[in-house]
Amino acid sequence: MKAQSLVVSGLFSSLLVLSLSLPVFSQTLNFWIGGAPGLEREWNCPKNWSAYKVPNEFSSVVIPDVSTGSRSYPVIYSGVLEIYSLDLTSNASLEIGNQATLIVYGEIHNPGKVILNPDGILIEWEEVNKSQASALPAKRKAGY
Repeated sequence: MKAQSLVVSGLFSSLLVLSLSLPVFSQTLNFWIGGAPGLEREWNCPKNWSAYKVPNEFSSVVIPDVSTGSRSYPVIYSGVLEIYSLDLTSNASLEIGNQATLIVYGEIHNPGKVILNPDGILIEWEEVNKSQASALPAKRKAGY
C-alpha cells in the first residue's frame, strides 16, 4: 500500500511540474476606447484599451466606431507591434505612422479604414504564409 501511495504521489508531482512548464497560449479580446488625457490617440497607452494593457501577439484587437464617444482613433507612431487579429468596425480607423510596423498573425477584418503613412508597414502574416511570399509585398495591400 505504501509503495502504491508513493507511485501515485510521484505521478501527481510529475504531472504538476509538466503542466506548470507548458506555455499557455490564449487570445485576449482588447477593445480600443481611446481618450486618455494627453494621449488620446496613442496605441501604446494602456489606459486607451479595455483590458488596460497594450495589445500583444495574443490580443484580438477590436477598434470600434468611437465617433460618438472619445472621438479618438488609434495611431501607432513608431516601433514594431504584433497582435493576433484586427477588427476595424464600420467607420473606425487606424493610422500606422512612418516609423511603425504592425504585424497581424491572424486575420484582418476591415470595413473601416487603415491610414498607412508612406513608410508605415502593415503585415497580415496569415496571408503572407498562404501565398508563400515574403513579407515585403504585403507592405501595401488594396483596401488598407
